[in-house]
Amino acid sequence: MKIWFMAILILSGCSSKKKEKDFQKSLDKPGEVTPEVQVTAPVILLEKFEVEKIDPAAAPPAPVGKPVPGKKVSKTPSNKVEAKPAMKAQLPLTQDVPVSKLPTDYPEALLKLNQNAEKVWKLYKPNHFINEKIFLDIHYLGMTVGKIMVTNRGKKMINGKEVWHFHSRFKSAPFYSKIYELDDTVDTYVTTDQFLSIRYSLIQRESKQSVDDLQLHDRDQMKSFWFYKQTKPDGALKNKEKNAHIPYFSIDPFSVLFFYQGLPMKNGDIYEIPIINKAKILLLRSEVEGREEIKIEDNKTVKAIRVHATTQYTGETLKSGDIYLWFSDDDHRRLLKAKAKINMGSVTADIVEGQ
Repeated sequence: MKIWFMAILILSGCSSKKKEKDFQKSLDKPGEVTPEVQVTAPVILLEKFEVEKIDPAAAPPAPVGKPVPGKKVSKTPSNKVEAKPAMKAQLPLTQDVPVSKLPTDYPEALLKLNQNAEKVWKLYKPNHFINEKIFLDIHYLGMTVGKIMVTNRGKKMINGKEVWHFHSRFKSAPFYSKIYELDDTVDTYVTTDQFLSIRYSLIQRESKQSVDDLQLHDRDQMKSFWFYKQTKPDGALKNKEKNAHIPYFSIDPFSVLFFYQGLPMKNGDIYEIPIINKAKILLLRSEVEGREEIKIEDNKTVKAIRVHATTQYTGETLKSGDIYLWFSDDDHRRLLKAKAKINMGSVTADIVEGQ
């Protein structure tokens, strides 16, 4: 067993740059992916959260992504990035959701949670770049076990609201797929004016299971609707469905990475952010611990902002514990590195390429 495992490690270290690029390219597939869930909700609810394309001619030009700090770029117009996007947040805060219009059974505890979250949202200023794209290597037990792509696919429309479409895909490395194969996709849609999660989906295609997870966040009803389907290798199915009240100011587990881009991120800042996941509310406490220099691709040294986040995560892998995130210390706030504890040890992600 040990000899077989060592052989895999040796072979994995012999991958060529071309194979690496091919693997990276395989992550970036265009088009929308829809979870295959069993939904008993009224059709009108599903129609309300349908994703529509936006007419590019009707939208003002937005900044494009810029290269990773320290990476050389050609001086062409396509690489130019404005220091700040030409748009300002317009937050019709809680006065647009008067208590008299809340559901009669709305939990009082969520009102307090929402008041605290509103203070964080007042600090937010849009700072997002269409076509921004980064690739990170995932490391576990000293091995590069996979790669993740994170990208901003631009603006769409949902129920007459303009939304950002954030997308991510994670795949296990070819050698590690012989041990356990993963191919996971996340799509989230967040309003461009207030940065509120509207629709979130997770699709997992793994060796031991297939998961389709769809979450719809309806602020007219102040509720989240969760639909879930798990398929085991033997064909056994597990369907779940749940709805619960949510705070007005809340986001999903993935879009929070982009939310940080729009926050002041001053040393010592503490942000308490309500996270919606599986019709549950989790409070993410994030502390900006300071600035430091870290090494990224090709041993380059860049200035970074270190954020220490703690939360109770309801997923199958991450439990209560610490998450560390490093963002570029510039106007762009690109994710450079992440580290999180799991059941056995810790997992780190390091940027290898961005644009």
